[in-house]
Amino acid sequence: MAGNEDSASPETPREDTPTRSTSNGSRTGLRIGGWILAGLGALALIGGVALVVVHLTQRGKNGYYTSSTKRVAASGYAITTEGLDIGDLPSFTTDAVGHVTVSARGSNGQPLFVGIAPQSAVNAYLAGVGRSEVTDVNGDTVSYRIHPGGPPAGPPARQNFWRAASSGTGKITTTWKVTGGTWAVVLMNATATSNVNAAVSVGVKTNLVLWIGLGLVVVGLIFGGAGTAMIFSASRPRPNVTSRPVGT
Repeated sequence: MAGNEDSASPETPREDTPTRSTSNGSRTGLRIGGWILAGLGALALIGGVALVVVHLTQRGKNGYYTSSTKRVAASGYAITTEGLDIGDLPSFTTDAVGHVTVSARGSNGQPLFVGIAPQSAVNAYLAGVGRSEVTDVNGDTVSYRIHPGGPPAGPPARQNFWRAASSGTGKITTTWKVTGGTWAVVLMNATATSNVNAAVSVGVKTNLVLWIGLGLVVVGLIFGGAGTAMIFSASRPRPNVTSRPVGT
């Protein structure tokens, strides 16, 4: 009897528990990663669609995004918006940004002048000239930094440094192709007299909003598809593999 007991092969313990635990852990990680990707994809898709809708609905008939009209006034000889530092942009970037328009309508019967020029040229022309520099626009409130001084040496239209300029009575509009550099926008009475008063709006023509929107839509679809695939893969039933004792 003792010999039979000694010759009996001991039962080998099953080894399937660690395998099942590792499999469950990997499936949980796959599922969590899938939900994260799907969430990021949904956010990108919503943002992209919103930008495409903005591009299709918020532009004027001329293709410009236009700001609300702001009233500006100065007792001096010019109103300036300075320090528009665009930098040395590559050509494809400036093509994406497109064109900028500045429109103004005089409020005191004076013919107006609107010009855009390099900051250095404007500084030289308006050195010692009494003017108001726009520092902030908050709702309908426009804040200025006052530079005291006298009149300019001559009317603005006689200067040859303007990159874009227009003058006249009624509503005038200046259109500028965006390029790299540091720029200033100048509003003056065309006769270079004091007391500048006008209603001003700014417009931007660009396809950048559309391109960003479409890019976000593509990213959203890719992330959403990958996340959904990961969630589906983690949720599929897998074959129940059981380890068998060695030698059976």
